[in-house]
Amino acid sequence: MRFAIAFLLMTRICFGQDARSIVERAVAAWDRHDRLMLDYTYKARNEIRELDSAGRVKSDHSTVDEVMYIGGKRFFRPLEKDGKPLPAAQEKSEEAKLERAAREAGRLSDAEHEQRIEDAEQDRLKRREQFRGIPDAYDLKLVGETPIEGRKTWEILATPRPAYRGKFGGLFRNIEGKLWIDEQDFEWTKVEAEVLDNFSLGWFLARVNKGTHISFEMTRVNDELWAPGHFSLTASARIALMKKINAEQDVTFSDYRKFRTDSRIVSSGDGP
Repeated sequence: MRFAIAFLLMTRICFGQDARSIVERAVAAWDRHDRLMLDYTYKARNEIRELDSAGRVKSDHSTVDEVMYIGGKRFFRPLEKDGKPLPAAQEKSEEAKLERAAREAGRLSDAEHEQRIEDAEQDRLKRREQFRGIPDAYDLKLVGETPIEGRKTWEILATPRPAYRGKFGGLFRNIEGKLWIDEQDFEWTKVEAEVLDNFSLGWFLARVNKGTHISFEMTRVNDELWAPGHFSLTASARIALMKKINAEQDVTFSDYRKFRTDSRIVSSGDGP
């Protein structure tokens, strides 16, 4: 017992933090950086490869979108499909959609503009809700320190607690992994996760199969923001509980540029 207590104290002194407090602070920091994302526009390249039973690529499709916020609402502007620029007619159509969105935002009253911002914030909070349960849903163990892109990070093992019965318990109980958290900013730098058992996503009518692997990496932007850098997924699932698919997905985020999301658009010629 004395040895165990001494070991725990030495671990606390060595790393300066315990795993749970690190993750709690990281959840709060992620929420703050999530808000800062609203001040940025960026590009997202999404590639999906469907595999056959032997792991060979059956099909490969990709898209590139520019993501921006216009009048408080997120807007996706397609730029490429399967490695090629959009056809001229589609490009013209997408430009018209962007102009309509800008004109609509420019006609909003101050009250309507603020309401749209508030609606977007509520949607964001709803999406973030599940992450707040992570410190309670997992047994968290600090296993080391790892340098990532020249910055020190804490490496934390996350093992699900079978007894956890929170709102997203069905999800958390079936996923384990590792977290890397920046020691200076307490921001998630990297996540590697594995699906332990088959589970259903009822709202998608899909079942995610055991062995699905998820990887997520963040990147530092303008010395103020931790933003998504790369997401990858290797999955086996059943869609509509019938069709089985094996797929790989890679999403790369780039070209982060800052702009003011609360700027009022006065004409279709003005950018957000």
